[in-house]
Amino acid sequence: MPGGFDSRPLPPSRGLMDIVLIGGGHAHVEVLRNALMTPISGARLTLVTRDVATPYSGMIPGYLAGHYTWAEAHIDLVPLAARAGTRLIHAAATGLDPEARQVHFETRPPLRFDVASLDIGSRPANDGIAGAGTHGLPVKPIDRFLDRWREVETAACAATGSYRVTMVGGGAAGVEVAMALHRRLASHMVEAGCDPASLVFTVVTADAALLADHATGAGRRLARALAGAGIGVCLNAPVVALEDGHVCLDDGSVLQSDVTILATGAAAPDWIRRTGLAVDNGGFVAVDGFLRSTSHPCVFAVGDVAGFTPGQLPKNGVHAVRQGPVLDGSLRRLAEGRELVSYRPQRHTLALVSTGKGHAVASRGPITVSGRWVWRWKDRIDRRWMRRYQDLPRMEETLPMRCGGCGAKVPSRVLERALARLDVPAMPGVLVGLDAADDAAVLAPVPGTVMVQTVDHFPAFVDDPWLFGRIAAVHALSDIHAMGAEPRAAMALVGLVPGDADAMEDDLVLMLEGVLSILREEGCALVGGHTGESDRAALGLVVTGHADESALIRLSGLERGDVLLLTRPLGTGALLAANMRGEAEAAWIGTILEAMQRSNGPAARVLAGAGARAMTDVTGFGLAGHLWDMARASGVAIEIGRVPAYAGAVELLAQGRASTLHPGNVAALDGILDADTADPILFDPQTAGGLVAGLPEEEANEAIALLHEAGETGAALIGRVTGSGSAALSLEPGAQPFTFSGTNM
Repeated sequence: MPGGFDSRPLPPSRGLMDIVLIGGGHAHVEVLRNALMTPISGARLTLVTRDVATPYSGMIPGYLAGHYTWAEAHIDLVPLAARAGTRLIHAAATGLDPEARQVHFETRPPLRFDVASLDIGSRPANDGIAGAGTHGLPVKPIDRFLDRWREVETAACAATGSYRVTMVGGGAAGVEVAMALHRRLASHMVEAGCDPASLVFTVVTADAALLADHATGAGRRLARALAGAGIGVCLNAPVVALEDGHVCLDDGSVLQSDVTILATGAAAPDWIRRTGLAVDNGGFVAVDGFLRSTSHPCVFAVGDVAGFTPGQLPKNGVHAVRQGPVLDGSLRRLAEGRELVSYRPQRHTLALVSTGKGHAVASRGPITVSGRWVWRWKDRIDRRWMRRYQDLPRMEETLPMRCGGCGAKVPSRVLERALARLDVPAMPGVLVGLDAADDAAVLAPVPGTVMVQTVDHFPAFVDDPWLFGRIAAVHALSDIHAMGAEPRAAMALVGLVPGDADAMEDDLVLMLEGVLSILREEGCALVGGHTGESDRAALGLVVTGHADESALIRLSGLERGDVLLLTRPLGTGALLAANMRGEAEAAWIGTILEAMQRSNGPAARVLAGAGARAMTDVTGFGLAGHLWDMARASGVAIEIGRVPAYAGAVELLAQGRASTLHPGNVAALDGILDADTADPILFDPQTAGGLVAGLPEEEANEAIALLHEAGETGAALIGRVTGSGSAALSLEPGAQPFTFSGTNM
């Protein structure tokens, strides 16, 4: 829809407006902060982001120089989104269809929106430099840059002669990052016992001066700072190509360079041009004065990815920060059917550039000042801004999870449309399944095997329906795997929050697509199920498996002398409980969500091959509860030793941040295991937890090695069977949990 746009709102397409924020940039974190204080009436907010920790551009050079910690320079989006009541989709968007109003991903189904906002930043503009993709190290995204920078530090210390680092880009970002990295690398070399005098740093720019778009005085002051740090400058030197160990300039000269860093201005992410959105000459999303796409008013764009058509704006964090309140106001007014808010940029913005040594240069319009006081001023401004998003108010205590009865069935049209959108593969032995509208599924028996069945059902504990579907499927299949059986067919029990038919259909599709993504890996068919309305989204699976009767692994097979092996760390209960209150760090939650999406099938097969005599999955009763079940069934005494725990779990439990199931697990073992001496992690309920198995001691080391190869790098021995004849559960003297580091133990 080309042409100009006024501030009138879009006509509502559904009863509840779905607003999807794509990217965790500076403007979007302001929308989240405001939603925390005052929810957006009539809208559901979703954040889609590749990174769950947003780096603050103003503090990243200080972080690189060692002035700030990682946590001080990043905004953790997990607690911010949780407290803002915002769905969090931790995935990188790879496309957007504004006509169908869908966000696309590489490995998961599309996400529908009524209104979308893009705040995904930019990438270094390196298209005119041959070999940049192979031989250059772009400063964005910062997490990938830092991963590769560690290799630079290693190479610099191993160099036998000079080690040459070239920064391509003489703007504020290039100069500031160059000074920070010079300080960082020199300090690392000193700590490693290497001579930093071998370090040769050079800034190369096509411009006639540093910071060409700032006041002349700013460039001169920073040139003196670079010279004082021993960093060379090469002006009027456009880079045309990068080769292995060389930087080629347009005049034919060549600079030696062991590593070449790219801070060459801003370019739009590649996939923006494929969206059909109108773009400006630089390929950025063309937006009007209300920050809306000039071609598709259902899409907003802010920050670097936006091309402001009323007047060109420099790509800096100042505008992204100032656009946040404007975007928030427009989204609120849009949901309420009111006119939007326009963005009126400042004529001059304040630039504060640090030199890496507690000194900074300030520039605004024609005015330039510098000194240590400027650094202190910049530090106060940056820390004050970050406190807005890090010092969050505590949420009210969430209500305990509760089970609900059957609600009204989901409308048949919603169900039919949702099932038609699913890719359900045909599976052998399924005579009647989802492809036939019948009353029940029909399976052909597998000759010579016994049938194994289980059921699990629980309310959603993550806002992402696709992710919830994957975890629920892993959790349900684990009972089958724990018995040494193979899952064959599953039926889904889905509870959906009542609402607009389109919204319910989308949530149902995403949830079942998540389930299917796990079932396909296991060769297990989805053959039917039941849908109903619920006050909270919920999902369960009835799973049917089969096994040779002689191959079944029961709880009752433990023998004296067996060792107990746990395939995954503990702590998901405490971490998920903290996440619901917005008190869990992104890194903690990211680790457990990755593990919870991993099927226990490969681990079960390893343990069966190692001669496991008894096995179970660790779920709602906690490790202690499940070990007690094994001890009773086998008539043996079990001694529990050191157990692995996910990062953050032990600390949260010590603060009393436990799952609502935790007290019941403690009470269930009253008189069996002393809760005063036992670590709380033993009673922590697990969702999609690992397996615990008893096996001969001589098989343990090889089993752990095979589990590590299979991806279960947290697998560890956690106890042994010390006696037989009567059931008992005890603690190894002095045993304490240890935090899983993410590497093989």
